[in-house]
Amino acid sequence: MTGPVPPHGQWPEQQGAGPPPSGQQGQQGQFPQQPQQPPFPAQPQQPPFPAQPQQPPFPAQGQYAPQGQYAPQGQQPQQLQFPAHQHAGQQGHLPHQPGPYAQARPGPYGYSYQQMPAYPAPSFPQPTGPGRSRVPAWMWVLGSLLVVAVVAVWGLAALRDGGPIPTPGPGPTAQPTAAPTADDRGQPNTSADGQFTGTYLVEQLNTALANTDRETFFRYVDGDALAPLNLWWDNMEVLGWTEGAFSLVPNQDHAYSADSVEQAVTLGAVTAGSPAIPADSDHPDAGKSYAPSNFYVATIHVTDDGESGVLTGWAPRSTSAPWDLAPLYAVISEHAVMAGYADEKALVDSVAGVVEESAAWVISTYEDETGVANAQRFLTFVTEDASRFNQWFLEGAQNQGWVSDRAGTMFPQSRPFASPGIAPDIATGGYDTTAGGVLTIGPNGLLYGLADTQDTITHEFIHAIHTTNVPRAGYPGSPVMEGWATYNESLFQSDGRFASRYSLTGRTLRGCVDSQFDGDFPTQEDFVAVETVDCAYSLSSAVYAFADSLGIDVYELADVALETGDDLPDAALEIGDTPIDEAGWAEWVQSTFG
Repeated sequence: MTGPVPPHGQWPEQQGAGPPPSGQQGQQGQFPQQPQQPPFPAQPQQPPFPAQPQQPPFPAQGQYAPQGQYAPQGQQPQQLQFPAHQHAGQQGHLPHQPGPYAQARPGPYGYSYQQMPAYPAPSFPQPTGPGRSRVPAWMWVLGSLLVVAVVAVWGLAALRDGGPIPTPGPGPTAQPTAAPTADDRGQPNTSADGQFTGTYLVEQLNTALANTDRETFFRYVDGDALAPLNLWWDNMEVLGWTEGAFSLVPNQDHAYSADSVEQAVTLGAVTAGSPAIPADSDHPDAGKSYAPSNFYVATIHVTDDGESGVLTGWAPRSTSAPWDLAPLYAVISEHAVMAGYADEKALVDSVAGVVEESAAWVISTYEDETGVANAQRFLTFVTEDASRFNQWFLEGAQNQGWVSDRAGTMFPQSRPFASPGIAPDIATGGYDTTAGGVLTIGPNGLLYGLADTQDTITHEFIHAIHTTNVPRAGYPGSPVMEGWATYNESLFQSDGRFASRYSLTGRTLRGCVDSQFDGDFPTQEDFVAVETVDCAYSLSSAVYAFADSLGIDVYELADVALETGDDLPDAALEIGDTPIDEAGWAEWVQSTFG
């Protein structure tokens, strides 16, 4: 299942074992591995900010695979240690000054990071404004979906510290301004009212982010923006970042008054878990890296007659990412970044091995079948705390029904908008493009043990690489999206065989053929009712298996369907002259699994 993505979507999944709880459904824009999610929410227009498209999350599914932990030979993934756990209901506000430093110690996965300041988890208020409509999962994915990607083949990213953490003050100064620079920037406005362009400020922030230059970046930060942006910077170091990007959201009101303006902005980073598209790929972003970006509202004290200023306030615009809320702990391995909060370090360590194994399988499978894997490492967040899980990339209204109990979700991520100073190797775009996907796993994704958790993770990684392959999508719906993830999940469960008799997918499919099969292709409506959603997943995967039996390249089939928005029979005719006939499929399913 996928989850809401900034301007894209999400895909949540249902629990791997047993039928989903009554009434559970996936949410659009997310890819959860449980019942299909409802439609992806459309982001409301929030004057004076332009409407932010909601990306659907990808649901996760349960899977069976060997348990254990794996680390690449000769190196151990990096881990970090952070401050103490906060239970639900104990959320505090970020202090103006970082807390005491927590000593980083090496763990079983290696690479201890530098000391990090201990921040309590911030408590952000629910966003105001009209509610969003919700749309079906993977179907709206990519268009109303957020995508995440994985950093291409490079070694473990080394963390860099650009200098000491600036010491936050008691609050905004009376006239917060960056010290005048050599080119005489940082001057007071000639008029307290005017138009904010931010050209100089944006360029300076992006130059600092391109060089992970903390000192220069925080020259343009003051007051209430200090604590959350210090937390963000620390967490990017934990995730092994190499560069970042900042942009103003276009088409918003840029008028400032009394030397102050609020602006919708994006901030993101190329981390060890972000996709870097191989240069030899035929992908439209070949040779570029993705900097998955969240949307924020920045309060800016304006200087230089609108060309520069200082960030004095900072908050998520609608949804919060895990890195916005509390210090992170991470295990970085060859193909995966497994992350969570400091108080759940043991949980992160326990899941890191199966995450690496799933990621390695997805990457090697795509390389074998298509010649290239456009994602080389995947980012996953895990928690046993349901309230934390439902804070990640979701708004309160989106956590209704089965979504709040989903097992996992793949949230497509947004890109920065083209802006001065962004490093040329970072892919930029608009609301219609994605930047890979981030996977989240919650309590129900851990309920049946690591083998089941691994099924869910593999399913979600397929969503992530699929949306990375097709950064502009036509939203073909759940039969295409969930069918593809479930088809590959079944191959993972059964050593490359589809729906073997004793695999979860095989048992589910045979039960559906015995009880519910009417010979019709699954429809989007089949992913809505809890009584039909399990069969919708398995029967949709069987359409791909039938196409494969006809000699159709199912990897091309899945990508073309996502790009065009076509169903699988129409997509098959786009790539060749072999039809996927419903009657022929029904006969094949009945004879194979009846």
